[in-house]
Amino acid sequence: MRDETSDPVFVVRDVVKVFGHRSKGHRAVDGVSFEVYRGETLGVVGESGSGKTTVGRILVGFERATSGDVLFEGKSTGNLSRQEKKAFRRKVQMVFQNPFASLNPLRTVRSTLLDGVARSGIPRGRREQALIDLMHQVGLNETMLDRYPHEFSGGQRQRLVLARALTVSPEVLIADEPVSALDVSIQAQVLNLLNDLKAQLGLTIVFVTHDLRVVNFFSDRIAVMYMGRLVELGTREQIMERSRHPYTRMLLSAAPHTEPGHDVARPWVRQEPTAGSAQTVGCSFAPRCWVRQALGNPERCLTQQPELRAEAEGGQTVACHFDAEVPRLATETAGVGAP
Repeated sequence: MRDETSDPVFVVRDVVKVFGHRSKGHRAVDGVSFEVYRGETLGVVGESGSGKTTVGRILVGFERATSGDVLFEGKSTGNLSRQEKKAFRRKVQMVFQNPFASLNPLRTVRSTLLDGVARSGIPRGRREQALIDLMHQVGLNETMLDRYPHEFSGGQRQRLVLARALTVSPEVLIADEPVSALDVSIQAQVLNLLNDLKAQLGLTIVFVTHDLRVVNFFSDRIAVMYMGRLVELGTREQIMERSRHPYTRMLLSAAPHTEPGHDVARPWVRQEPTAGSAQTVGCSFAPRCWVRQALGNPERCLTQQPELRAEAEGGQTVACHFDAEVPRLATETAGVGAP
């Protein structure tokens, strides 16, 4: 859970990432700001193309922001000395989406894990025990150390990817769709393992995913992104049960509820995003917005970009001109267009 007494581990301020020419390139992230607190799991959710993976890569240092700033433990990650960069890379590790592509097929598990163990400063005489402890920590056996990646199942490979990340004793994990390539039953095992590791090691986790079922199970807070912009941020309960943004409600309408008989007002929207459909001046969600349609297509949505602002209740923030109308309209339109 979030440590309310600590300063944020990450502070992201007005970050923009443009791929290609600065004026004509693709704006993958557009003015995103948020904090990540020590000990919490922050879920970053959105459709393909929302910018969520790019945000994760910026946090870990694989991509550099075009503008804006990212602070880690109070210091800009763009101004770290060589020694500070080494410390940062040990403290912040990334877990990738595809466990089949994340491991070198020509190296044994022992060889792969030894790299990190050696960098962590463990004396040679203790490294074998460190490898055994790592394997046990992720639910695998030390007899597997001399096998190659192709000898493992998908779930086992993702456990090995986690073990590799843990070799340097990180404080923060950036997990980019770490279970999306796995069967549902295996997903649950890996998520439970991540929860256990978080509790045992005091990890802070940024969990990037398109799946609201996963963030509902796994996250303390949820950030919702659309077309490169952060449109809503709140606790798991606020986002899953009392969302005030029409895009979040649309995502919820497509996610099955796990509790029989439990119904939340969720409008059904069939429109799909298309290239160039995001507004460059007004709200990026305006072309697909069911609230805008219900309110008679107000011009404000097309001409004014809504600012992310705090609501009165518990720090929930939302970027919508008509967020106060969303709960009422969601109830009135629930089930409309549903199959």
